[in-house]
Amino acid sequence: MQARSHLIFGIGATWLMHRTGWAASVHAWPLTLVGALLPDIDHPKSMLGRRVAPLSLAISGLFGHRGMTHSLILPVLAIVGCIYGWGHVPPWMLALCAGYLSHLLADWLTPSGVPLCWPLRTRFRSPLFVSTGSAAEWCVAAALAFVMWRWW
Repeated sequence: MQARSHLIFGIGATWLMHRTGWAASVHAWPLTLVGALLPDIDHPKSMLGRRVAPLSLAISGLFGHRGMTHSLILPVLAIVGCIYGWGHVPPWMLALCAGYLSHLLADWLTPSGVPLCWPLRTRFRSPLFVSTGSAAEWCVAAALAFVMWRWW
């Protein structure tokens, strides 16, 4: 998926958190959007990768694109670390992880899928998928935006 679609999915994660009572504050929005772009830090030409190029190049060199950063390991470690360190998961971490997970969901909808259980090589992919940059990707993102707008 492209950055704009990931951002729409990130907004969708915030919308869902708001609708279910997990995040009542609009302060969750920026962190959810950062989380929605964060897995692509492993791609130097991504929106986030261009802004932190040296870090992105290092991560890309170590793990490749859609490797460790596209698995469940980082959000799980973040949540476990918060619980271990503070005894709870602060709302800002919930927002960041929700955006992160929205990114994984969006990439699950692509033919490449995602290695949710990295370092295992198994990739998980939706049985119905859309190609990155296609009209179908735009339709999925637009449909999600419409649903959020309609039921906000």
